[in-house]
Amino acid sequence: MAKEKPGEVIKSNKPPSYFVSKPPSIFKLFLRELRHDYFALISSIILVGLLLAIFIGAPIVNYHHDVMWVTPQPGNLPVSPEASGTIFGLDNLGRDQFNLLFVAARNSLYLAFGVTFFSFILGLTVGVISGFYGGRIDNILMRITDTWSMVPFLMIVIVLFVLFGRTVPLFIFFLTIFTWMGRARLLRAASLSQRQLDYISASKTLGTRNIVIIFREMLPNLVDVAVANFVLSMTANIGIETGLSMLGYGLGWDYPSLGTLMGNAIKTTFLIHFPWTWAPAMVLCLVLMLCVNFVGNALQRVADPRQRFA
Repeated sequence: MAKEKPGEVIKSNKPPSYFVSKPPSIFKLFLRELRHDYFALISSIILVGLLLAIFIGAPIVNYHHDVMWVTPQPGNLPVSPEASGTIFGLDNLGRDQFNLLFVAARNSLYLAFGVTFFSFILGLTVGVISGFYGGRIDNILMRITDTWSMVPFLMIVIVLFVLFGRTVPLFIFFLTIFTWMGRARLLRAASLSQRQLDYISASKTLGTRNIVIIFREMLPNLVDVAVANFVLSMTANIGIETGLSMLGYGLGWDYPSLGTLMGNAIKTTFLIHFPWTWAPAMVLCLVLMLCVNFVGNALQRVADPRQRFA
């Protein structure tokens, strides 16, 4: 390396450090939020533990025990944990409630994730196209969104289940087509704000195709908002699936979920005298929803710099 001579200015091809420094990633910002929000931190730990237990335990339970094996009990009544020698007792058909809880929780999470994923893709597509192009396209798509959001979807979903049957693909499809509107509005607003920025105008001036601008430049700047909305939507979809299954309009015992187990609480005798048939599923569902909600709120603060902890 050449030595610097007196009075000589050394030129470097390396840009100054303030040009190459990168903003913190969403993961680092999320970890910083957890250090300030103990509810979100505890919720994250509990959520990770529950997910590991559910998705590891469910295959083990299925392999070693046939959780759906039916052995009607005397008097067609559930058996208490003390009398059965199991953790959460048996229901009236002799199914072990502890083993069944793993499978039911896994199925509920699968259904909620499936509905959230596909409704998010649909909402993202409508919202980004509407916000990026604006004008007549925006007006048409938003009027369709507003009209569709006024439809009483729960009543229609129940009717569709009765008419077309209740299978996993149909369950996810019917809930997807009625739960994408809120995501479309949120991502449209985020896209409209990005559309006004200079980097979009510069790309258009350079002749970059719109599809390239959307995928390569706009979508990466919507990741924070998208991830926060995705996680928060999981809470709502767990609640919708659980409510439908509890009322008897889910997938039934062919595909048991937490709502299926909680449906025992509708029977007055079970509600009062046999709480082990529904209480564990209700507590687990409540804990899952609260944990996902606290984690989602932390991610929402990451997405909005005005809400972040200093």
